[in-house]
Amino acid sequence: MDERRCRSFGRGAAARRLASGETLLIAAVLFLACFAAGFTPVAADGPWRRPLVKLSGPVELLHPNQWWVDGLPLRIDPATAPAAATVRGAEALVVASVDDGGLLAARSVALRPDAGELGSTVEFRCVIDELEPKYWIVCNRIILVTERTVVEGRPEVGYLATVKAVRLSRDSLLARSIKVSYPDAYAEVEFEGPIQGLGAESWTVNDITVLISPVTEIRGTPQVGQTSQVKGVLQPSGAVLALVIVVKGAGSGSQVDLEGLVESIASDQWVVGGVTVAIGPQTFIDESRAPAEVGAKAQVRALRLQSGSLLALRIRLLRPD
Repeated sequence: MDERRCRSFGRGAAARRLASGETLLIAAVLFLACFAAGFTPVAADGPWRRPLVKLSGPVELLHPNQWWVDGLPLRIDPATAPAAATVRGAEALVVASVDDGGLLAARSVALRPDAGELGSTVEFRCVIDELEPKYWIVCNRIILVTERTVVEGRPEVGYLATVKAVRLSRDSLLARSIKVSYPDAYAEVEFEGPIQGLGAESWTVNDITVLISPVTEIRGTPQVGQTSQVKGVLQPSGAVLALVIVVKGAGSGSQVDLEGLVESIASDQWVVGGVTVAIGPQTFIDESRAPAEVGAKAQVRALRLQSGSLLALRIRLLRPD
């Protein structure tokens, strides 16, 4: 491999976002080939930018300063890494950068908990609003779907999904099984969410219009901000005619949707449209339409905490108009 090609590759790799394990493996092989030949990648237009890399997969090997995640070597700072006893075999979500040696250096590591460590089990039936490769949105709730999720039936937007899941956060669930069925007229549905509005004839629960009739059974005293479980009948308009509403008590916060340009990205927080949102293990970053980078357009669904700060539940990246 000649020097000019190695230097050209170094510049391209610095500016390009690596998005898959296969691309990373190819990049690593090319970097090693360049270094074996005695060349060092340089940037002609200033310091070498280190792109952020996101990867996920099982932690396969553990060494004091290096892990292998989904077959890729990852340099780890032992002072900030999770305890080894909790890591081996776990599913890791990693944000890393490419170091001077062409290897991946972890900037943040989050472990997806085992089923036994997750929150309560949830089961509900409602309309599919949106379908993505890694998640669905059912009745305005994010349902993470993995290779372990058992899906029965062919999913389509507008169909009914009976979901059995475990709770990751208030508005985010990890699906264990999903049964998809065609929505018959006036199908029965069941869901839960925060009460956002109260009226004599209708409520708003998790952005869904819930119709109140003389036969609606309401258990508990409803207030805006409280969580309620709704069982009812789907109407042609998309509203739900409530049969039973169970008010569960005060919620942990209200849901907020915002949109804007990404102004800064850090492992623990982003700034989108001038608003700071915290990033946690439960935050799902959707890069299916555009990479996560400063200047990208982002749609954020967040939870407003009691402190007033926003905790991101989902960030969807879009290309600027």
